[in-house]
Amino acid sequence: MDEEMREAPPRPTVEAPVFRAPKMVSRPKPPVQQEEELGAEPKLGDFEGEHPLSISEARAVVTAIHAARRKRDPGTNPLGGDRVHNDSQSIQQFVDYIDMFARYKQTENLHAVGGIFDANDKINPIERAMLGSLGPDSADEAKTLIPSLATKFEDEQLQPILEELQKLQDRFG
Repeated sequence: MDEEMREAPPRPTVEAPVFRAPKMVSRPKPPVQQEEELGAEPKLGDFEGEHPLSISEARAVVTAIHAARRKRDPGTNPLGGDRVHNDSQSIQQFVDYIDMFARYKQTENLHAVGGIFDANDKINPIERAMLGSLGPDSADEAKTLIPSLATKFEDEQLQPILEELQKLQDRFG
Protein backbone atom coordinates (compact mmCIF):
# COMPACT_ATOMS: atom_id res chain seq x y z
CA MET A 1 0.00 0.00 0.00
CA ASP A 2 2.86 2.29 0.63
CA GLU A 3 3.94 1.82 -2.91
CA GLU A 4 0.52 2.65 -4.23
CA MET A 5 0.45 5.87 -2.31
CA ARG A 6 3.82 6.86 -3.60
CA GLU A 7 2.78 6.27 -7.19
CA ALA A 8 -0.59 7.99 -6.88
CA PRO A 9 -0.68 11.50 -8.23
CA PRO A 10 -0.71 14.16 -5.58
CA ARG A 11 -4.11 15.50 -4.75
CA PRO A 12 -4.70 19.03 -5.90
CA THR A 13 -5.39 21.46 -3.15
CA VAL A 14 -8.94 22.69 -3.30
CA GLU A 15 -9.55 26.30 -2.41
CA ALA A 16 -12.70 27.28 -0.66
CA PRO A 17 -15.29 28.67 -3.08
CA VAL A 18 -15.44 32.43 -3.24
CA PHE A 19 -18.76 34.14 -3.90
CA ARG A 20 -18.60 36.73 -6.67
CA ALA A 21 -21.51 39.03 -7.37
CA PRO A 22 -22.73 39.03 -10.95
CA LYS A 23 -21.69 41.90 -13.16
CA MET A 24 -24.15 44.78 -12.99
CA VAL A 25 -26.35 44.76 -16.04
CA SER A 26 -28.51 47.74 -16.84
CA ARG A 27 -30.78 48.73 -19.64
CA PRO A 28 -29.19 50.57 -22.51
CA LYS A 29 -29.54 54.29 -22.10
CA PRO A 30 -31.50 56.09 -24.79
CA PRO A 31 -29.40 58.33 -27.02
CA VAL A 32 -29.30 61.92 -25.91
CA GLN A 33 -31.62 63.91 -28.12
CA GLN A 34 -30.75 67.38 -29.18
CA GLU A 35 -33.12 69.94 -27.79
CA GLU A 36 -35.84 71.32 -29.98
CA GLU A 37 -36.97 74.80 -29.14
CA LEU A 38 -37.93 78.07 -30.69
CA GLY A 39 -35.97 80.63 -28.75
CA ALA A 40 -33.62 83.39 -29.81
CA GLU A 41 -31.99 80.81 -32.08
CA PRO A 42 -34.31 78.04 -33.31
CA LYS A 43 -33.05 74.52 -32.59
CA LEU A 44 -34.44 71.67 -34.66
CA GLY A 45 -32.82 68.71 -32.94
CA ASP A 46 -32.51 65.81 -35.37
CA PHE A 47 -33.68 68.02 -38.22
CA GLU A 48 -30.88 70.56 -37.83
CA GLY A 49 -29.36 71.29 -41.23
CA GLU A 50 -32.41 70.10 -43.16
CA HIS A 51 -34.29 72.51 -45.43
CA PRO A 52 -37.69 73.32 -43.91
CA LEU A 53 -40.73 73.86 -46.13
CA SER A 54 -43.81 75.91 -45.49
CA ILE A 55 -47.14 74.21 -46.01
CA SER A 56 -47.49 76.08 -49.32
CA GLU A 57 -44.07 74.89 -50.49
CA ALA A 58 -44.91 71.31 -49.50
CA ARG A 59 -48.14 71.60 -51.48
CA ALA A 60 -46.20 72.86 -54.52
CA VAL A 61 -43.82 69.89 -54.31
CA VAL A 62 -46.64 67.35 -53.96
CA THR A 63 -48.61 69.00 -56.78
CA ALA A 64 -45.57 68.89 -59.07
CA ILE A 65 -45.01 65.20 -58.31
CA HIS A 66 -48.66 64.41 -59.01
CA ALA A 67 -48.54 66.37 -62.29
CA ALA A 68 -45.43 64.44 -63.36
CA ARG A 69 -47.16 61.15 -62.57
CA ARG A 70 -50.21 62.17 -64.61
CA LYS A 71 -47.97 62.80 -67.64
CA ARG A 72 -46.48 59.31 -67.45
CA ASP A 73 -47.71 56.46 -69.51
CA PRO A 74 -50.23 54.60 -67.30
CA GLY A 75 -48.40 51.36 -68.05
CA THR A 76 -45.17 52.62 -66.45
CA ASN A 77 -46.83 54.06 -63.34
CA PRO A 78 -45.64 51.98 -60.37
CA LEU A 79 -48.91 52.76 -58.59
CA GLY A 80 -50.90 51.40 -61.49
CA GLY A 81 -53.00 53.19 -64.06
CA ASP A 82 -53.64 56.89 -63.62
CA ARG A 83 -53.24 56.99 -59.83
CA VAL A 84 -51.03 59.82 -58.59
CA HIS A 85 -50.56 58.57 -55.02
CA ASN A 86 -51.30 55.47 -53.07
CA ASP A 87 -54.79 55.53 -51.65
CA SER A 88 -53.91 55.07 -48.00
CA GLN A 89 -55.91 57.11 -45.54
CA SER A 90 -52.85 58.93 -44.17
CA ILE A 91 -51.69 60.01 -47.65
CA GLN A 92 -55.16 61.26 -48.52
CA GLN A 93 -55.39 63.16 -45.22
CA PHE A 94 -51.98 64.73 -45.86
CA VAL A 95 -53.00 65.89 -49.34
CA ASP A 96 -56.28 67.28 -47.96
CA TYR A 97 -54.41 69.07 -45.17
CA ILE A 98 -51.92 70.82 -47.44
CA ASP A 99 -54.70 71.78 -49.85
CA MET A 100 -56.72 73.28 -47.02
CA PHE A 101 -53.97 75.12 -45.14
CA ALA A 102 -51.63 76.29 -47.90
CA ARG A 103 -51.68 80.09 -47.88
CA TYR A 104 -50.03 80.59 -51.28
CA LYS A 105 -51.57 78.22 -53.82
CA GLN A 106 -50.70 80.06 -57.01
CA THR A 107 -47.16 79.45 -58.21
CA GLU A 108 -46.59 83.14 -58.97
CA ASN A 109 -47.52 84.09 -55.41
CA LEU A 110 -45.23 81.42 -54.00
CA HIS A 111 -42.33 82.75 -56.09
CA ALA A 112 -43.14 86.31 -54.99
CA VAL A 113 -43.04 85.20 -51.35
CA GLY A 114 -39.64 83.66 -52.00
CA GLY A 115 -38.51 86.98 -53.46
CA ILE A 116 -39.67 88.86 -50.36
CA PHE A 117 -37.72 86.51 -48.13
CA ASP A 118 -34.65 86.62 -50.39
CA ALA A 119 -34.62 90.42 -50.09
CA ASN A 120 -34.37 90.08 -46.29
CA ASP A 121 -31.23 88.12 -45.53
CA LYS A 122 -31.88 88.31 -41.76
CA ILE A 123 -34.69 85.76 -42.15
CA ASN A 124 -33.33 82.22 -41.97
CA PRO A 125 -34.98 79.20 -43.66
CA ILE A 126 -36.78 78.08 -40.49
CA GLU A 127 -38.32 81.51 -40.03
CA ARG A 128 -39.26 81.63 -43.72
CA ALA A 129 -41.14 78.35 -43.46
CA MET A 130 -42.88 79.40 -40.27
CA LEU A 131 -43.87 82.85 -41.56
CA GLY A 132 -45.16 81.25 -44.76
CA SER A 133 -47.21 78.67 -42.86
CA LEU A 134 -48.47 80.72 -39.93
CA GLY A 135 -49.17 84.00 -41.74
CA PRO A 136 -49.10 86.31 -38.71
CA ASP A 137 -51.02 89.59 -39.09
CA SER A 138 -48.84 91.82 -36.94
CA ALA A 139 -45.18 92.11 -36.00
CA ASP A 140 -46.11 91.46 -32.37
CA GLU A 141 -47.89 88.22 -33.31
CA ALA A 142 -44.96 87.15 -35.50
CA LYS A 143 -42.47 87.76 -32.69
CA THR A 144 -44.65 85.83 -30.25
CA LEU A 145 -44.97 82.83 -32.57
CA ILE A 146 -41.36 83.00 -33.79
CA PRO A 147 -39.22 84.35 -30.90
CA SER A 148 -36.03 84.51 -32.97
CA LEU A 149 -37.53 87.40 -34.99
CA ALA A 150 -37.57 89.61 -31.88
CA THR A 151 -33.77 89.86 -31.86
CA LYS A 152 -33.54 90.59 -35.59
CA PHE A 153 -36.31 93.07 -36.35
CA GLU A 154 -38.02 96.08 -34.86
CA ASP A 155 -41.80 96.13 -35.33
CA GLU A 156 -41.45 98.92 -37.92
CA GLN A 157 -39.12 96.73 -40.02
CA LEU A 158 -41.15 93.53 -39.79
CA GLN A 159 -44.66 94.92 -40.33
CA PRO A 160 -44.14 95.89 -44.03
CA ILE A 161 -42.82 92.38 -44.77
CA LEU A 162 -45.91 90.83 -43.17
CA GLU A 163 -48.21 93.16 -45.11
CA GLU A 164 -46.58 92.13 -48.40
CA LEU A 165 -47.01 88.47 -47.46
CA GLN A 166 -50.70 89.04 -46.64
CA LYS A 167 -51.33 90.67 -50.02
CA LEU A 168 -50.11 87.51 -51.75
CA GLN A 169 -52.23 85.05 -49.77
CA ASP A 170 -54.91 83.08 -51.60
CA ARG A 171 -57.76 83.69 -49.19
CA PHE A 172 -60.59 81.87 -50.94
CA GLY A 173 -59.23 79.16 -53.08
